[in-house]
Amino acid sequence: MSIIIISSDSYGIGRDMAKSTAEAMGYDFLGREILGRVAVKYEIPEERLIKALEEYPSFFGKSLKLWNRHLAYIQEAVMSDLLKDNLVCQGLAAHLYVLGVSHALRVHILSDAEESVRQLVSQEGISTEKARKRFNREKKHRRRWSMEAFNLDETDPSQYDLVISLSKIDPDEAVKLIGETISYRRFKPMTYSIKCIHDIELAARVRATLLERFPDVRVHASSGVVVVRTTALKREKKKRANIIREVAGGIPGVEYVEVHVINDFFRQSAESFR
Repeated sequence: MSIIIISSDSYGIGRDMAKSTAEAMGYDFLGREILGRVAVKYEIPEERLIKALEEYPSFFGKSLKLWNRHLAYIQEAVMSDLLKDNLVCQGLAAHLYVLGVSHALRVHILSDAEESVRQLVSQEGISTEKARKRFNREKKHRRRWSMEAFNLDETDPSQYDLVISLSKIDPDEAVKLIGETISYRRFKPMTYSIKCIHDIELAARVRATLLERFPDVRVHASSGVVVVRTTALKREKKKRANIIREVAGGIPGVEYVEVHVINDFFRQSAESFR
């Protein structure tokens, strides 16, 4: 039941490496094809889901609430598939939310920077200096995206179990290295690790269900016990807690719902000035 999650500073290179790894190991491949399923379920254009994985909200752009919902819908679908055996996942930001799951090997592939710059020069017809600036700008963009989405810096090597630079290692050798690493005993599924991934999957389903009505919810799950945190005005707290208990309690796998509602001081202050 081991899982390999591959990310990269280049989506195309990461996808090629992930597909090669899946083929070499006889694993299934989970990529952005899953977004079609999410689009149908939630009646969202697939293009918006792709943008949610690549862009972050701006003051004049994508709504923060809508962006968070799109990411939550993707996470829900991905976590459902990650419960399966022997899978290579890429291009869905799973490396940022499958935390604490010891049988998930998180790999980061660093493209050959100079080769990437040369490709930009060839494809875009720009100078080497401009191509290098664009490459560095895109790297900063990914860091900001991951911080905005999950408060984690995906460019930080400490976020991964294995970091491979293609400027030093041939892609075929990199695939072999990944295969050797996943064979280590520490990446075999253990009771606690299996429980952990089931807890994350349940929390993802509950959050995806609640987000449309309660955009600020945070959800944690453990062995069927779900803890939901949200904000509300004092007069709304009891009603909101009851609705959340009713909705979350009807989701398969949920055995008990605990709700913590804290005062929404921003709305309270705004109303006091009316």
